[in-house]
Amino acid sequence: MADPISGAIRKGNTISQGTIALNELAEQLMAGGLPPYTEMARKGQGWGTMSTAAVAGLVVRPTTVAAFEIFNGYLTGAKSLIIDRLFWFNLVSTAVVEGFSGWAQVTGPKAAVASGGFVVRGNTGKTYGGPVIAAAGTTVIDSGWFPWGQAYNKAAGGVVPFGAISEKVEGRLIVPPLCSLCLHVVSSLVGETFTQGAHWFEEQLTLE
Repeated sequence: MADPISGAIRKGNTISQGTIALNELAEQLMAGGLPPYTEMARKGQGWGTMSTAAVAGLVVRPTTVAAFEIFNGYLTGAKSLIIDRLFWFNLVSTAVVEGFSGWAQVTGPKAAVASGGFVVRGNTGKTYGGPVIAAAGTTVIDSGWFPWGQAYNKAAGGVVPFGAISEKVEGRLIVPPLCSLCLHVVSSLVGETFTQGAHWFEEQLTLE
């Protein structure tokens, strides 16, 4: 006789144990119920920040300078930053026709950056009390930059704030403790300037 399968059932702040039913093929049928990421947001684990002053895009691939660096100040063995999305915004456009792409990398363990005063915002309105800090225009080691998301191309329009790229990462980038997420833009024109940022979830993970 097989042992019954049981699990924890949460209703509000109350957790109880219950038996989980299976069908005739011993399959468990599941319905999503709440939208994805609701649980992480409910736990107050979702955060984000962005730069506010525009930094000029590069006309070559990034190497040792990050337009925006987000440093995970948690100590070794503590929480990692599970990157949910990245975004780049063309704050100042100098031409009618232009294009740009967003780039990102995760560094190895490094020294903390000096805080640039950028505010970390909570996905549920909470005030951030963690050790993540961000700074603009930092010097970093080239740990392997890659483009993220589809490049933005503008064929017409004014020389005003314009296009943006928002890329769902959904955990494909993880920033371990004492490491950094670095962002930059490669632009088709000199003089195009951008702000950028990221949203992430904080969770303690076992990293291989």
